Amino acid sequence: MKKVCIYHIAEQFLYEYYEQPGEYALSEKDEVSPLLKKAEDEEKRGGIVAAAQYYEQAEEWNPAGTAVRFHLIDCYFRLNRKEDVLAETKAVYPYCCTRAEMAQYYRWLGWYHLESYHPELAEVLYRYSTFFEESRQAESEIRFLESALNAKMPSYSVEELQARLTRAEIPLAASNVTMALLVRAEEEAEQNYRRTGAEAWRRQALDCCHMVLDCTGDEEMKERIRRLS
Repeated sequence: MKKVCIYHIAEQFLYEYYEQPGEYALSEKDEVSPLLKKAEDEEKRGGIVAAAQYYEQAEEWNPAGTAVRFHLIDCYFRLNRKEDVLAETKAVYPYCCTRAEMAQYYRWLGWYHLESYHPELAEVLYRYSTFFEESRQAESEIRFLESALNAKMPSYSVEELQARLTRAEIPLAASNVTMALLVRAEEEAEQNYRRTGAEAWRRQALDCCHMVLDCTGDEEMKERIRRLS
């Protein structure tokens, strides 16, 4: 039976839906943290290839961990593995549960399309990312593209940006399926908290509420947060 290091109910729901693992067991030992430490140490020494390998191992233990996946994308970027950046960026999308994560998703797609000689789409992606999270990097890339194209980026409305992304078959927001799974995870965590009184379940339920609220602004989540706080 496959063992994983997925201890948060939100990640468990996403893992079960998107990976379809069948039967699995939670490892009694945290295998991910030591791998992350090794990866960080390698990065400090400039061992990006080794760091990427450790991040890949960590991802095997927890495919739902977005922090691991974004570290891995950054390694692929520094190794100039363009197609791996794209593949991993697409793979992380279903697990993006916050506006900050969605902003990273659009910025990495922007970089890929910049490197693939699609400057107008890259501009749109970088600009769209700033509606999820302000970023000096995104603004810098837009200035670079304006200089390279010798033309100021048009002042697109959100609707115009979304229309361009839709034509490129790029999602406009966090996955509705992911948000629905987080709601279900919150409900189960809250039931567990009411039944056991365990603080860990209350915190996990709140985490789910805050992620859905962050991405959707759902008023019901505000009520659930009030109820749990």
